Amino acid sequence: MEKKAKTPRVISDTTLDRYLGAILALRQRIPIVRSVDVANHLGNSKACVSMALKQMTVQQLVEVGPHGALLLTEAGERRATGHRDSCRYFQRLLVQSGVPEQEAHTEAAAITRVISRPSFEALQGYLTRMGIDAE
Repeated sequence: MEKKAKTPRVISDTTLDRYLGAILALRQRIPIVRSVDVANHLGNSKACVSMALKQMTVQQLVEVGPHGALLLTEAGERRATGHRDSCRYFQRLLVQSGVPEQEAHTEAAAITRVISRPSFEALQGYLTRMGIDAE
């Protein structure tokens, strides 16, 4: 019987953004971020992180440096900080609207997962023009 070739699993942009965000957040706390650190931070298996790293490497978002250090490329850094900033923006907006802090954090993460960058920028621009500032 002939074996079927496995097609590589494609990981969603939302999931990749979570991994990039985890690398960015961990980098603030520890000098060298490795895949095991990302797995522990997100509560994922090392195998899942490994699959995501393969995809992020192919997309040139992450490089693996000496001793397994995960290094964000310029594109990875841009994407990770954009995602983090969007999440913070929505969290501030929700808190200003009267949503409790922890709930706002959870909801902002959910909103950020489903909104595209162009839509976020359009909404942010509109709210700014309307005099609504989430700073």
